[in-house]
Amino acid sequence: MTEEDKEKDFGYDKMKPLHGIIHRDSHKFLELSNTQTVNKLIPMWTEHMKENYKNRMWIKHGSFVSGCHQLGISKAAIGVGAGASFNINAHILKYIHDRDGIKSWEDRDFLIFASNHQFKPLLKMGIIPDFVFLVDASGMPSVHRQLCEDIPESGKSSVLIAPFHAAPNVMKSWEDQGRKILFFISSHGELKKAFTDITKKDPNGHSIVCGGNVVNTMWMFSAKVFESKIFMCIGNDLSFQIKDTKQKQEESYYSDGDYSTNAPVTGSGRDEASCEKKWLGYKIQKRPIFIPGQNEFEVVGNEIVGTSHSLWVYKTWMEESMLLMTGMYNHMGLHYYNCTEGGILGVMAKNLEDTELKKNENWYMLDEVCPRWHTTTLENAAIHFLQAKEQVRCQAKGMLLQDVQHATRLVQHA
Repeated sequence: MTEEDKEKDFGYDKMKPLHGIIHRDSHKFLELSNTQTVNKLIPMWTEHMKENYKNRMWIKHGSFVSGCHQLGISKAAIGVGAGASFNINAHILKYIHDRDGIKSWEDRDFLIFASNHQFKPLLKMGIIPDFVFLVDASGMPSVHRQLCEDIPESGKSSVLIAPFHAAPNVMKSWEDQGRKILFFISSHGELKKAFTDITKKDPNGHSIVCGGNVVNTMWMFSAKVFESKIFMCIGNDLSFQIKDTKQKQEESYYSDGDYSTNAPVTGSGRDEASCEKKWLGYKIQKRPIFIPGQNEFEVVGNEIVGTSHSLWVYKTWMEESMLLMTGMYNHMGLHYYNCTEGGILGVMAKNLEDTELKKNENWYMLDEVCPRWHTTTLENAAIHFLQAKEQVRCQAKGMLLQDVQHATRLVQHA
C-alpha cells in the first residue's frame, strides 16, 4: 500500500472490530461514496437550509434535543422499512401496535418508527407510527405524496424526524397540516459548516451520523438519542427478487408495489430494480424438529437476489457500525434484531473474489461473529424482549421485597 493509499484509508487500521469481517476496500468504498454524495448534493442542500431557516422552521420546531431524548429507555424500537418482506410481518406489527399502543407512555414496551415510504401504508392498516423518519432531501413529488397528501386524521400525531436540509416544500406542507417536526443536522463537516453559516448557531449537540438511508438513521436515533438498547428492523431487504422482466422487478421491489420513488421520471432516477449486482439472500424458517435449548428458527441462504451499489453500501454500513458499537462501545449493551425475514442484511462473504463468491463455504451470517446481532422473526424478538423485561422487573421487585423485609427486621430488633 502506498503512502497516499494509507492517507485515504479512513482509519481502518484502528478499527480492530472490522478486521477479518469487513474488508478494507469495502470500508474505503463506504467513505468515498459518502464523500461523493455530499460533494454532489451540498449546493442543493445548502439552499434548502436557507429556505427552511427563512421559513422559521428551526425556531418553530427545533431539533431532536428537545423532543425525544431518552424516550426509548426500557423500550424496544421497531424500525419499519418498505421492502417487500414487510408483508410477512405486517400482521405481527399490527398485533403489537393494537395492544401496546393503547397503554400510557410510561407503560409502553415498543416504539414504532416508520420510513417516509411506509407512513401511509401503515396508517391504512390502522398502525399509527410514533415517529416518521425522512432522509431524502430531494423534494420529489413522490416524497411529498408519501408524507403530505391524503393523510388521514390519525396521522397527525406522528412526529417527523428530518434533516434540516430537507426539501422546504415537504417541510412546509407537513407543518401546514398541524404536525410536529424535529430536525437534525448531518454530522458531515460540510453540512455542519453550512448550518453554522446560515443560522449562526452551533450544530454540535444537534448532529448525528445518518448511515446513508432511512432505516440506518432510525437505528442511530434509537441507540444514541432515544437510548433504547433494543432495535428490531423489518422491511429492510436492501435487495429485490430477480424476475423475468424489469417491470415485475419494479412491482415487487416495495411492499406496496409503488416504485415511483426510484423511477427515472417520477423519482430519483436511481432505478435500482434495473441493477445487475447480485448477492446471496436468506430466508427464516422454522426448524422441522424442535430441539430443546436450540433456536426454533434457522436462517437459510438459498437464493440469489438482485441489489445495487447503493443498497450494498447501506447494508455494509449497518454491519460495520454494529461491529464498531459492539467492539468499541460494548458498554452500551446494544442489540440489533434483524427481523426482515429476507434480503441481504447480515449476509457476509469471507472473500469477495468472483471465484470465491460461487462457493457455499465462503458465506456466513453476521450472527456468527457478532453476539449482539440476531437474525430472527419479529414475533420471536418481541417475545424474547418481553420475557427479558418481565424477568428484570421481577428481579427488581424481589430485591425491593428483600429490602423491605430487612428494614422490618431492623425495626423489630430495635
